[in-house]
Amino acid sequence: MINIALIITEAIICYIAFSLFYKKYKTDGIYVFAIIMTIMACIMNLKTISIMNIGVPLGFGVTTSIILGANYITQKQGLDEIKGYILIVLITGIVTCGALNISGMLYSSEYNYFANKAYDNVFIYNIRKYLSLILSLITSICLSTKLFYTIKKLKNKIILSNIFSIVITEFIENIIFILIAYLFDYSGTDIALCIIFRYIIKTIIGIIGTIPLYIANKNNW
Repeated sequence: MINIALIITEAIICYIAFSLFYKKYKTDGIYVFAIIMTIMACIMNLKTISIMNIGVPLGFGVTTSIILGANYITQKQGLDEIKGYILIVLITGIVTCGALNISGMLYSSEYNYFANKAYDNVFIYNIRKYLSLILSLITSICLSTKLFYTIKKLKNKIILSNIFSIVITEFIENIIFILIAYLFDYSGTDIALCIIFRYIIKTIIGIIGTIPLYIANKNNW
């Protein structure tokens, strides 16, 4: 229960940050927000927590809020603007993951030896997790924004557009991320359960994220 409470807290912090960045800096604020969240996602996805005795990687609220940011840019600017957003997330992800992995490969000083070794063990040999994060994020942003734009064009409802795009996108995103990151490391049952748990949590977070999107749109921030 503590893990679930902390995940909810993470999502709330992300959505508050999203609202503040957009209210203050408009579209530029969402770009800055996406850069910060992408850096955090590159770090947080390296930690695995236990949910019903199944290891599930962190970064629920962080990665979901990046997708919601893309949806809101689509809402305000259209699909053409989203190309720049995707490029920023991609470049930030590659630079951050590359820097973290290289820093873990550097030979450590004997000074503060155990702290250095702990750092190396976290940030080295995690190419699969970095790759899974970047690929799943870019794929989910592309898919979510196209779904969001199509549904909004048909129904002109931001709530409906966001919910449907999140429900479909998160399913694809979780399959891509878990299979690349954990295939052959987890058993087939654990992989299936990990996908299910992560999908349920991220989908709920994404649906809740409709609230700040709706508020920002209604108040024309």
